[in-house]
Amino acid sequence: MKVLVAGAGGYLGYWVTRLLTESGADVVELNRRGVAHHGQALAGDVTSAKLGLSPETLEQLADVEAVVSCFGSVDWEADPASLVNLHVSGVRNVLNTAAVLPSVRRVVHTSSLLALGRAEGTVGNRELSVGQTFRNWYEYAKYRAEAVARREQRVPVSVVRFGPLLGPAPAELVPLTGGPLQALPQLLQGMPLLLEHSGRFPVYAGDVAVAGQVIADLVRAEDAPAVCTYYDPARPTLARILHELCQPYGTVPRIVQGGRRARVAQRFAASRLGLAKESLEYTAPLPVLDPDVLAALPRPVRAERPGYIAETAEVLRDARRVLSSVTEVSTS
Repeated sequence: MKVLVAGAGGYLGYWVTRLLTESGADVVELNRRGVAHHGQALAGDVTSAKLGLSPETLEQLADVEAVVSCFGSVDWEADPASLVNLHVSGVRNVLNTAAVLPSVRRVVHTSSLLALGRAEGTVGNRELSVGQTFRNWYEYAKYRAEAVARREQRVPVSVVRFGPLLGPAPAELVPLTGGPLQALPQLLQGMPLLLEHSGRFPVYAGDVAVAGQVIADLVRAEDAPAVCTYYDPARPTLARILHELCQPYGTVPRIVQGGRRARVAQRFAASRLGLAKESLEYTAPLPVLDPDVLAALPRPVRAERPGYIAETAEVLRDARRVLSSVTEVSTS
C-alpha cells in the first residue's frame, strides 16, 4: 500500500510514518522541507493548490491508496489569519488533491478535541457544532477544518480527534506550545500555577505512539468510522501530567487552586515575567466526553506505554530544550 502523509515532518507525523513503514507500507512524506524520517521525501505545501506539486509529481502519485492529513501548527499565539489559512485551506487542498488521485480510497483527517471549544454537556463523536465558543483562534481553525473534512463527498474521509499528545520522539519535534508542556518552563522556575480544582480533571491526553497507530489502523481498515476519538483510557488528570513532566527535573510543581479571577491575574503576571500569556490553556476542564467514543476506534488498540508522559520530559531535558528556555526567561 502506498500512503501520502501530509505533515510527515511533525511530532505525530513522525510516528505515523514510522508505524506505517514498519508495517510494510510505501510511505511518501510530504512537508515543506522535503525531508523524510522513514519513507520517501516529497517537498510540498498544504497551503498551495495541488499541494504545490507539479503535474509530473502528481502523476507519480497515481497509485497512492490513502492520504493522511496530520499537519498544523499548535502555536495558539500565531497570527489568526495564518492559523485559519493553514488549517482550513490546508485541509481543502489535501482533499482536492486526494480527489484527483485515481487510486485513493480513504483520507484520514487529524482533528483535535479543542475543536469542541467551550462546549457544554457531554459530547460524543457525532457532535461538532454545539453552539460552543472558542478560547483562541487555534480552536476555531480546528473546528472549521473538521467541518470541511466532514462535508467531503468525493472521497471517503475518517476524522480522528486527539487531545494533547505526549511521548518520546526526536527532541526537535516535541512541541513546547499548545498543551501541558507549555507550562513546564514556568513550573521549573518554581512559579505557582493556578488551576481550577487544582488541576484534578482530565485533559484527555494520550500517547503519541498509540495515536500514530490509530491513524495507521484507520488507513488500513476495511470499514473505518466517519469520526472517532482517541485518548488514554486511564484519563490522567492535568495535575498528574504536570507532576510527571516535572519529575525528570527533580522538581515538584506548585499547583494552586484558582478561580477565574486568579487565572486572569496569573496571565497578566506571566506576561510581565516574559512568559507567554497563554502559558497553559487547560486551566479549566474541557467538555465532558462520552466514554463510548473509544468504542469506535479500530481494534485492537495498542495499550499505553508505561511512563510515556515522563519520557517526553526526559527527551527534552537531555536535549536541554526546556532548560534553555527557562534560562532565557530568567535573564530577560
